[in-house]
Amino acid sequence: MKTVILILVSFTLNMLTAQTPYDEGMKKAFELWESDKADEAANLFERIANAEDQHWLPYYYAAQINIIQTYRTKDAATIEARLKKAQKFINHANLISKDNAELFILEAMLNTAYVAYNPSNYGMTHSPKEALYQQAKSLDSMNPRAILNHAEWKMGSAKYFGTDPKQYCPEINKAIALFENIENKTPYYPTWGLNQVARIQKNCNE
Repeated sequence: MKTVILILVSFTLNMLTAQTPYDEGMKKAFELWESDKADEAANLFERIANAEDQHWLPYYYAAQINIIQTYRTKDAATIEARLKKAQKFINHANLISKDNAELFILEAMLNTAYVAYNPSNYGMTHSPKEALYQQAKSLDSMNPRAILNHAEWKMGSAKYFGTDPKQYCPEINKAIALFENIENKTPYYPTWGLNQVARIQKNCNE
């Protein structure tokens, strides 16, 4: 699967009142990311994670940035280094927050990046890890990112095997409805995904 996944991050910071060092760091990291300073943001998320080892979200975002950045280069060594680094961050996050659907989704995205980068080497070993999306949905059946990204994965696989990807369009509609109604009050909790719908829905109109 060679379709480049561009993930634009959406987040809400206006719920914060008293700013702790953690809050200040997270806000600054997001500002850097929004300003297209992705590597600076990733480095800051990593520093926050090392200083605030009870929080899984800084590791999450450090990993996510490194995964996204692999689609912006063709240098094999750089891609391998970023994906290995992302896996390390995910492993750390898993130690802090076990059985976390968002981390299963992120690891599934990591595997997708491996396959997109080098399908001949990683297609057989990483494609079966589609099960990560299944695990995410079993932990949080109403998670729109799990439903949407899994649908995209299955659409790509359907095209590869010559079957109709449109069979997964109802899952996209389900994800849209969940994006519009779901709410999580945890500061900095992932909210991305809705802005990917239009791109993925193109599979339903072809």
